[in-house]
Amino acid sequence: MAILTNSNNKGDKLFIIDINPGNDEITKDLVIGRLAKVLKNVAEYQNAVILSHSTLSLLKKMIKDIGLKKGFIVSDNGARIYDITQGKVIYDNSMNRDEVLAVVHYAIMQNSLVLISGSQREYAYSLNLINAISLNKKHYLPLPYTNDYNKIIKFVDSTIVHSILVFHKERKHMLKALNSFNAVNKDWNFSGMAGQHSYFVVTDKADNKYNAVLKLMEFLKIINIEKVYYYALNTINNQCITAFKNHLIHQNVALISDYYNKISIQANVDNIITNIRHAFFNEDESVNNTYVTKEIINTKRLNEIMSEARNTKKID
Repeated sequence: MAILTNSNNKGDKLFIIDINPGNDEITKDLVIGRLAKVLKNVAEYQNAVILSHSTLSLLKKMIKDIGLKKGFIVSDNGARIYDITQGKVIYDNSMNRDEVLAVVHYAIMQNSLVLISGSQREYAYSLNLINAISLNKKHYLPLPYTNDYNKIIKFVDSTIVHSILVFHKERKHMLKALNSFNAVNKDWNFSGMAGQHSYFVVTDKADNKYNAVLKLMEFLKIINIEKVYYYALNTINNQCITAFKNHLIHQNVALISDYYNKISIQANVDNIITNIRHAFFNEDESVNNTYVTKEIINTKRLNEIMSEARNTKKID
């Protein structure tokens, strides 16, 4: 576990996009499409970060599809940090075998799906086919899945495990499982943190998204928290939203019950694109293909946009 010496810092700002990448229209049309263009442009001038609970192998595939060649990936809910520019992992933490097996066995008892993130790939186990089908629909890559216990144990023994995702089709079942999980894991070195939807992520207690951002700030020698811009696309981290006041949008919109849908997120993307020049570039700088205006949308106007989006059935 180590932080490498940074010699490639080009900007003094940190732009973070917190994302739950799926194989749905939200990821394909907006992330791989419109947002990718502005993200690549930011990465040319400032420090761009993809932040996610997802495994590194999945996120590396996503940035390849985007065409992002500069910046950072924080994967596994903060357990790994990858420097895209150098093609190197600069922070790496893992769980020991006993901890992993404890979580796997717990998930089995709760009729959950358990998705194990190994160093090179991930693998899911569940006796509940409905959970496997449901997660596969939300997963950016085809879900590697088995209901053979011996196979999942063999996978655990063959890899270094950085994080584990425990999934239920329904959020209420996930929350019930998480509550009982947190009641019995106090003597272990790992902890579970609920996602925005129907999963929770298990990592070493030292690892979470917020701590990973702090490590990146140290790595990039950014000491002013006002230089950090946190943007939650279709998931949200309470520690990050509280600590990093520059949200680029008013993040209360992220808390609406049906936030994870194409209409509301397209409004969200529209708003970040209008704000990004003011956040990352001096007004006298000329930047091609940013697809932005100089309009700043305030909270009241953003609420109007979100209201209009929820009542709109078709997007141009």
